[in-house]
Amino acid sequence: MSLLRTLASTALLGLAALLPVAPAAAQQGVTAETIVLGHSGALSGPLAELNREYLSGATMYFDDLNARGGVNGRRIALLTLDDEYNPEKAAANVAQLIEEQEVFALFGCFGTGPSLQAIPVATRARVPFFAPYTGADVLREPLNPYVFHLRASYAQEIEAMVAHLVTLGVRSIGVVHHADPFGQAGLDAAEQALVRHNLRPAVVSPIASSGADAAESARRVAAANPAALILVTAGNSSAAFMRALHATQAKPMLYGLSVISSRQLIRELGKDAHGLVIAQVVPSPFRLDFSVVREYRRLADQARQPYSYTALEGFIAAKTFTEALRRAGRDLTRERLVAALQGLGNWDAGGLRLQFSPRRHVAMDYVDLSVISRGNFTR
Repeated sequence: MSLLRTLASTALLGLAALLPVAPAAAQQGVTAETIVLGHSGALSGPLAELNREYLSGATMYFDDLNARGGVNGRRIALLTLDDEYNPEKAAANVAQLIEEQEVFALFGCFGTGPSLQAIPVATRARVPFFAPYTGADVLREPLNPYVFHLRASYAQEIEAMVAHLVTLGVRSIGVVHHADPFGQAGLDAAEQALVRHNLRPAVVSPIASSGADAAESARRVAAANPAALILVTAGNSSAAFMRALHATQAKPMLYGLSVISSRQLIRELGKDAHGLVIAQVVPSPFRLDFSVVREYRRLADQARQPYSYTALEGFIAAKTFTEALRRAGRDLTRERLVAALQGLGNWDAGGLRLQFSPRRHVAMDYVDLSVISRGNFTR
């Protein structure tokens, strides 16, 4: 058992022993002093760093909230279980969190494939599933009454990339994608975006999420030599593919999704990450004109955490969920939480508008393009 798994298991057992006992008729996961949330995500494996980065922003917000007395007099406890980015294990984790740990809601569960398996488990139990870290349209349509998404979709990110490239006169565009449900969702979105611009992919090259076959994937791209390449990759595969591509003669413009693991890329590739364009679904953590960014940076500075788009997204997710809890009131139930989320309307999270409603369970359409230059972002 890894250290991370050991710590997660210990935290679950220790917290369960410390929580006050709720009356029998009380809402599951809610005591007089605590609201217990559950999270399943990769705490080990090639995508672990990205998941931990997202959680770091969320827990930073919750920790500060708890230090200020919580929400409606209750602290928030977030229990995390490692699913190793394995969909079946994610479903088992969610079942355990609901049935054994008796969490009130699921928060920030990680990944497309895992969410595809975990959401039906939560839905059958009528447990809210908030801000999964995925932009796959298959998880958004048709609307699920218990699932609420924070971020724009992969389709919206990729449409922004393709529209930008076409404006520049680029029409030879390839796609590298994970050979998993996340990668398929991105490939589908890319093909649909290209069709809207009367284009077809110049090359389609799958890659394992571990990046183990990066050299082979890069050779396929180099043989086609597209002018631009959309990377539907995340975690270790992103850096592995870019290293392999640099070893070839191909020099396409590179465009990555928001989940590409930009902080890890910059650390591992250094100057070789220069020029990579990344779609972002939250404002830049360097844009001080957003008050939510200033709030995030203040706490990140206190915690001595580096700024990142991914951590900021987790922070905004935690802030949004807390606002819904506040509106749901002291007499908290899952039904009241769902109603509060749907009633957020055009809520200002700090210069950033979120738009939940009974017919809309996706809070934001925000997409921007950032560029890595000399080891950092230009915007």
